[in-house]
Amino acid sequence: MIPYLVVLQSHLIAASNLTVVAPLLRSDGQSAFTLTSVPVRFAEEDYILLAAELTSIDSQHLRRAVGNLSSYEDAIRRALDRVFTGF
Repeated sequence: MIPYLVVLQSHLIAASNLTVVAPLLRSDGQSAFTLTSVPVRFAEEDYILLAAELTSIDSQHLRRAVGNLSSYEDAIRRALDRVFTGF
């Protein structure tokens, strides 16, 4: 189960009804991290953001924001760079 989606798209881009997101999965403590995953701590739990599994969804399916991962912005950007450039 995917408890959260992380919005990766800039809030400045609202021309489309689609929003780019990536899943945030609960860490089971045994999952191997890859160069395109980012370990995060959110709501007092450990999660893994899977940048390589980004997708777009209809914005109307998103609920209100429940948090902010801006403190992980650099790590998320590095993971996305690896998805698109390989390094």
